[in-house]
Amino acid sequence: MIERFIHTRRARAIVAISAILIGAVVFYYYLGRQGPSYKEVMIAFGALIMAVIVFGRELGIRYGFVLWVLTLTLGYRTVAVTPDLAIHPSEILLWILLICILAQRRLVSSARLTFPVWLWIFIPFCVLAWWPMISGGAPWDRMLNEFRNFLLFVPLVIVAAIVLQRERYWRYLMLAFFAAGSLIALMGILEYWFPQVIALFPAFVGKATPTVTEEGFVRAQFAFWGGPPATFICALALPAAIVLAQWWRRWLQRAAIVFASVLQVLAIYIGGYRSIWLILIFQVMAACVLRLRKQGAIIALLCVVISVGGYELIPRTSERAMSGISALQGHPTDSSATGRKNRALAAFESAVDAPFGTGWSSAGWVHSDFLQVFVNLGVIAGLIFFGGCAYTLLRLGRRLLPDLRNRQFGDLGLSLFLSFIAVLGILAMEGVTVLPQLVLPVWFVWALTEVWLRQTADVSEVKAAITQLPSYQMMAVPLPSSFKADV
Repeated sequence: MIERFIHTRRARAIVAISAILIGAVVFYYYLGRQGPSYKEVMIAFGALIMAVIVFGRELGIRYGFVLWVLTLTLGYRTVAVTPDLAIHPSEILLWILLICILAQRRLVSSARLTFPVWLWIFIPFCVLAWWPMISGGAPWDRMLNEFRNFLLFVPLVIVAAIVLQRERYWRYLMLAFFAAGSLIALMGILEYWFPQVIALFPAFVGKATPTVTEEGFVRAQFAFWGGPPATFICALALPAAIVLAQWWRRWLQRAAIVFASVLQVLAIYIGGYRSIWLILIFQVMAACVLRLRKQGAIIALLCVVISVGGYELIPRTSERAMSGISALQGHPTDSSATGRKNRALAAFESAVDAPFGTGWSSAGWVHSDFLQVFVNLGVIAGLIFFGGCAYTLLRLGRRLLPDLRNRQFGDLGLSLFLSFIAVLGILAMEGVTVLPQLVLPVWFVWALTEVWLRQTADVSEVKAAITQLPSYQMMAVPLPSSFKADV
């Protein structure tokens, strides 16, 4: 009798709620004595998500992944193992999600887990790049740091494929990612124009004074997240506004989406990354060409208004933009662009001198992940990585165009296509595989893209099968599991 009660769903729920309540009470009394800090809040937030994942079983895994997306707002808040190796809370929760999924046989057996072809070819080079450890003296922590940042792509693909078997979780994940980008943008804007707000939570924000570039452009610090790279997440999350506006059609909901989009565009603007400005321009152009309707016109209008307003409010904007153009032409005019050019040239020369790679972390921080892979893993591995990224964008575009007018798949595909433009641009011009807080948002978008491509391929196969069957057999064709009605 007791054993039967222990294994019931109600008993598990009671245990989970009791554990959360006890933890909340202990945390409350701890804060009353010690005062809050970001470490305590981070630990409490992570423990809450962990409780949802572990005690919630299948439903906990699905909602836990949605909550995991929100941990991307933690930024540089990591736990240092060594000076060259830091663990991010997001990656800990990601591995816990994977372990819980593997413990649920039903989830694993019902999913069609597939990895892109380029990844299978790329794996041997990741293993061979550990060869400097044989001779000894290699910085194992720096090597492990870069290796695990690539490895994180694998659990993300698995977890995303499992969770997105239910169609409604597309909405939850896209909304959570968009909300994360909006929160990052809001905090950056408040720090920039209303620094007095920081006094409300001094334990969470350090020095937030804007910096002035060589051209005189006043650049936001995004101290709450940890630095201006926070705008990378905004560039990746902003395109989700298109599909969110189709899923939530009430005027108040759409007004909130437009307001959040304005915040993210403005955050990208004051972030001062010229490469992200360029990515945003490509995204707007692609949105206007592929969706010549209200959405594209609204996005273009918002960007024009914010650009004109920013030109008036922030000095030396045109000089900042012109220096970026000069850097793209190969004639940098500021020390930042000159340093990036020199690092790129040094990486290219290193790849030519050692075409089979010099091992993990040997390149340093080149600010281009493709060049970084060329140096660390070799020319062949670099071509595989670049080819995999470019081919994924090509597949996405080819799959998107026929379904562009299909409200069920087209808007979601367009949002992912625009986000993947940011993935390609960030990997090419910034370099994010050196830190987990930078690479996880990029891998997240790539994982969603792979799942969408798989699911739409399943739908295409079903459509092709239906057209070849007699009419009396059409009802017997099974639908793909990811697009069945939720239960």
